[in-house]
Amino acid sequence: MNSEEIREPGARRGWLALAAMAAMLLMAAPAARAAECPDVINASAFASKARLHQMTAKFNSFGPRILGSPAHNQAIAWLEGQARSIGLRVHSTYFHPYTWLPRTRMKKGPGLDIGAAGAIRVRKQDGSILEVADAGAVHWSKPTSSKGEGGPLVYLPADQQITAENAAGKVVIRDFRIGSIPFGVVGSLLGLYQTPDLEGTTDYARPYLSPNIHADQLDASAAGANGVIFVFDLPASQIRGYYDPHVGMIYRQPAVFVGRSQGERLKELAGRGTSARVVVNANLARRKTRNLIARLPGQSNEKMVMVANTDGTSWVQENGVIGMLAFARYYAKLPLRCRPRTLELVFSSAHDSYRNDGMSPRHYPLDKKRIAFGFAIEHLGTREVIPTGEGTSRHLAFTGAADPALFGAGDSDALREAAVEATKRRNLPRTAVLKGLSVPNPDQAPSICSMGGLGNSFQPELVPTLAMISGPWSLYDPVFGEKAIDFGQMRKQVLAAGDTVLALDGLPRAEIAGEYPALQAELDAGTKTPCPETDVFPQRAPGPGGV
Repeated sequence: MNSEEIREPGARRGWLALAAMAAMLLMAAPAARAAECPDVINASAFASKARLHQMTAKFNSFGPRILGSPAHNQAIAWLEGQARSIGLRVHSTYFHPYTWLPRTRMKKGPGLDIGAAGAIRVRKQDGSILEVADAGAVHWSKPTSSKGEGGPLVYLPADQQITAENAAGKVVIRDFRIGSIPFGVVGSLLGLYQTPDLEGTTDYARPYLSPNIHADQLDASAAGANGVIFVFDLPASQIRGYYDPHVGMIYRQPAVFVGRSQGERLKELAGRGTSARVVVNANLARRKTRNLIARLPGQSNEKMVMVANTDGTSWVQENGVIGMLAFARYYAKLPLRCRPRTLELVFSSAHDSYRNDGMSPRHYPLDKKRIAFGFAIEHLGTREVIPTGEGTSRHLAFTGAADPALFGAGDSDALREAAVEATKRRNLPRTAVLKGLSVPNPDQAPSICSMGGLGNSFQPELVPTLAMISGPWSLYDPVFGEKAIDFGQMRKQVLAAGDTVLALDGLPRAEIAGEYPALQAELDAGTKTPCPETDVFPQRAPGPGGV
């Protein structure tokens, strides 16, 4: 034997030993990653409730963030600074929506005051003028001069539609009606899991569901009315500055809100042949705003997109941006090996104007090839406020409970299982994990189009969707301020949202996608129809004759 033949067995054994060692290392790598990379958030390393409170207070310190206002712009700039301090890569996309801005300013603190932007003057039969206190101008109603617009004062109850015959040239008094969702039916139809403390919840009644705040103004515009006065069956002090509707359509008449006692007085005066003038002290113009987009690169270009809007006038609308920042700060501290995908935060603008929402495809085109899932985070930690009492004693009061929350999870078992597990793990109060928030239509893809709020930016486009949202009285009613939020509860929800992201981040994209590719194939084949578009309506409400 030559020397090479003599050494060959030893060499083979050496290579075999090295190969075995390499295989062992490869087998150990996933285990090492699992040991080092968290499956759930370490709560002790996460923002405290005091820190969440502090950040939310800062976000609100600039004043009401009415779309396009200086306060709104300052708040976005602050968010940008926070994102950069975390190490996120930041850019902005700009657009020019219509904005509706009060010309009145807050007497205490910075910012514009919608609660002071209205006025009502009634001319009695003897010619004397009576000033009736209002609770604020109606968002997107027609701005006027200081003289206002007016005509004969008339009260039309809910069973009478506003028409040209009964409203043309007149100022119409209308009761503000509260809308509701049959929660018991929704839960049985769409439920995946409900926390035990939701047992017995039936109708969910909230003002943002009002069936007439938008419809009455459409009718009044078409009828040629000269003004609308909406009456809340509540003290004026509890609805001052109420900030709705949010459709973004510009109405053709001025409108204001009043409280119960002022409404009763106006109805009495309407029966005596009086006239009234309604003033809306606001400006209507296109202004520049921006979506702020912040990214933390991961091991791949696949994106997990989280979104919340930046505009609003209450502490509730929108504290989701604070939750997103808190999660991003935690996630950014994880080593790159623990971040398989890129995290993208979208701080979107113009949610005050659904028609021009910053999450519409015009302003945020969805990169469906790269988005693994979209996650809307809205209205966190909300405390339940409901009307209580009867007659003149009826008022809003905290119940001591959390406002019911939705954790929506779309057409994917991975999404649904992650949402249920996070809800249970963090012991979220009064939470319903649902498939969505609309009646299923088997002829559509997807069959459930609504996720509530900004989740609707993803679900109808067949992007795997999660949505955490509530809709309390305090959503558009700013008088409750910071009392509207339980920051301990908010922290639990942000932890649950973060747990869900971590759980999905480690899964293959095909597993996250679930049924969405099959739904897209049905849509492409024409066997199913897409979700109806929700923002297709004119910029201005049609006037008499449809003009």
